[in-house]
Amino acid sequence: MIFFFSVLSFSCFAQAPMQSVDVAEFEKLLFATKAEQLIDVRTPEEFTKYHIQNAKNINYRNANFKREIEKLDKSKPVLIYCLSGARSKMAMQMMHEAGFVAIYELNVGINGWLKARKPVVEDLSGTGELSSAEYNTIVAGKGFVLVDFYARWCAPCLKILPIVQDLEKTHAGRFKLLTVDFDRNRLLVKEKCIVAVPYLIIFKDGKKIWEKQGEATKEELMTILELPN
Repeated sequence: MIFFFSVLSFSCFAQAPMQSVDVAEFEKLLFATKAEQLIDVRTPEEFTKYHIQNAKNINYRNANFKREIEKLDKSKPVLIYCLSGARSKMAMQMMHEAGFVAIYELNVGINGWLKARKPVVEDLSGTGELSSAEYNTIVAGKGFVLVDFYARWCAPCLKILPIVQDLEKTHAGRFKLLTVDFDRNRLLVKEKCIVAVPYLIIFKDGKKIWEKQGEATKEELMTILELPN
């Protein structure tokens, strides 16, 4: 049965040089190819904290990306993924232009993989991270606390981060800002069930009063934090 499945899968590669697939199909392809050319195109920092077993890290954002993919076997299928599917789609196109015969990308990224409860190699030591106890102490404080879970590779995060930092500076003493790097605090984000960024949470006197996954406007935040115009 294993041999039959492998032949069937490989016979499809020539017909579909590029294809975005869901978690179930990606898992089947991993099995069929024995993860021989499984590529994680995220940053080294992201990769170190968690990745799919047997993956090799080639950072799509690195200037050497084109040079590094040339070291792969273009005649064999390549399976790629990133966090949510954005970078892997761009990497897939670049690989296609470079002459790879079969490229499959995980359309929901490793985030979708985790949501489907698929296994990863993950650093949950908590070493050098903000601990859950420290986090809980901060958000339990008196007054308003704004928590911003962000990542350095996330464009919406980099748009929101200076906004919240400016609010903290302009309205000094009116609220406390806690920024949490998603990639450097894997144990904490797992404990708090944060699976995507940006993720914003506002506490008042220790009670969570608002949270949002995705972008938020300055005006929206000012209203909830009761800041004057």
